[in-house]
Amino acid sequence: MSNNRIKHSQLCVGLYVQLDLSWMQHSFMSNNFKIKNKKQLAELKKLKLSSIQYDPSRSDVKPLPLAEKSEEVVCDPEAEAQAELEAAQEKDKQVRIKKMKERTVNLSRCEKAYAETAASLRNVMRNIMSQPTAAVEEAGEIVSGMVESLMEDQEATMHLVNMKGKSESTYYHAINVTILALMLGKQLGLNEWQMQDLGTGAMFHDLGYSEIPDKVLLKQEPLNQAELNLIRMHPEYGVRQADQIGTISPEAVKIIEQHHEMSDGSGYPKGLVEGEISELAQIVALVNAYDNLCNQKDASKSCSPYEAISILFARDKHKFNQEKVTLFITSMGVYPPGTVVKLSDETIAVVMSINPNALLAPKVMLYDEMIPSSEARILNLDTAGLKIVDSIRVSDLPEEICTYFNLGEAVNVFIDSDRQ
Repeated sequence: MSNNRIKHSQLCVGLYVQLDLSWMQHSFMSNNFKIKNKKQLAELKKLKLSSIQYDPSRSDVKPLPLAEKSEEVVCDPEAEAQAELEAAQEKDKQVRIKKMKERTVNLSRCEKAYAETAASLRNVMRNIMSQPTAAVEEAGEIVSGMVESLMEDQEATMHLVNMKGKSESTYYHAINVTILALMLGKQLGLNEWQMQDLGTGAMFHDLGYSEIPDKVLLKQEPLNQAELNLIRMHPEYGVRQADQIGTISPEAVKIIEQHHEMSDGSGYPKGLVEGEISELAQIVALVNAYDNLCNQKDASKSCSPYEAISILFARDKHKFNQEKVTLFITSMGVYPPGTVVKLSDETIAVVMSINPNALLAPKVMLYDEMIPSSEARILNLDTAGLKIVDSIRVSDLPEEICTYFNLGEAVNVFIDSDRQ
C-alpha cells in the first residue's frame, strides 16, 4: 500500500484504508478494507487514531479536506444504538478469534501427523526388502489409521499441510496419493477391506522406482527415449518386487501394475482400456495424475490445484472414468486445498480445506502483512460474508506472500477432522 496518511476527520465512505493495529484491537474482519457505509465510518472514528493510512489506487473517492480545527464528536439519538452494535460486533469477533485459535491448533496437529506418517513410510521403504513382513505390516497400520479416520468420521476432509523441511519429501507423493485415493474411495462407497487394499496399493504404487537410477528419476531436463522407456518399466519392476515380498494383497499388486493405465488405452505398460483396468487402479491412476500435475520435479512448471482439476475435467477427461472424475471434483471442491485465491474484498488467501456443503466457499487462510504467518487468520467463507473472485498461480505472487503461506515447494494434503 502507498504511504498516504490522513487524519480521521478526512475519512469518508469509499476510501481503502489500512489500520496500523493488531487485528484484535478492532472489530473489522481485516486490517485492510474499503469503507462501505456510515456505520464503518463511525466505528473507524471511534478508534481515535492520530492518522490512518489509505491507498488512493484502491479508493473510489478522495479524502475529505483537512479540517482547520478538530471537531468534537457530537452525540446523536443513534449513539446508544451504535454503542450496542459495536459491543455485539466485538463479542462476535471474540468468538471468531477463539475459533481461529482452535483451528490453528488443529492445523499444527495435522502437520505433525503428516510429518510422522512420512517418517514411518521412510522406515517402511527402508526395510521393505530386508524385513518384508514387518514393513508391509507397518504400512498396513498406517493405512488402517487413515481408513479408520475416514470411515468413522463423516465430516473428515482433506486439509492443506505446509511441510517446511525436505528430509521426508521423497515420501510426500506416496502420502498424497494415498490420502486422495482413500477420499475418492469413500465417495465411491468402498467397504473397509477395499479401502485397505486401495490404501496399500496407493502407498506402494511407485515401489518399482527403487530399481531406477537417481540420475534418471531426478533429471530436470526432458528424458530421452531410452530414459523414458526405463521410467515406464517401473510398474513391472514394482510387481516383481511385490511378488518377492509375497505379503501384499493381489488387489494392491494390481494397483502397482496398472496405476499408469488409462481408460482410452494410452497408458502403460500394457495399454489397457477401461474395462481391463481394476477399479482400484483406476482410482489411483486418477489421483496420481492430479498430484503429479500439482507437484512436478520443476516446481515452476507445477499447476495450481485449481488448474490441475480443470485439466483432468477438460483436456484429459478421456483418460479416466467419468464417474470417478466427477466424484473426485466433489471430493476436492472447485478450489482444492492449496489453491491461492483473491476474495471479494481483494484479500489474498490460500484454500486450507473444502466445505462439502458449499464447494465454492472453502476454508481459507488470509494473507495480512500486519499479522505474523504463525497467527494467520483462517476463515470459513460460507459464514464470513466473502467469496472467491479469482484464482492465482503461485508464480504470479510476490515473494512475501509465497513466504507467508510457505508456497512454491509442494501441495500436500492430509486427513482433517476439524469440525469448527
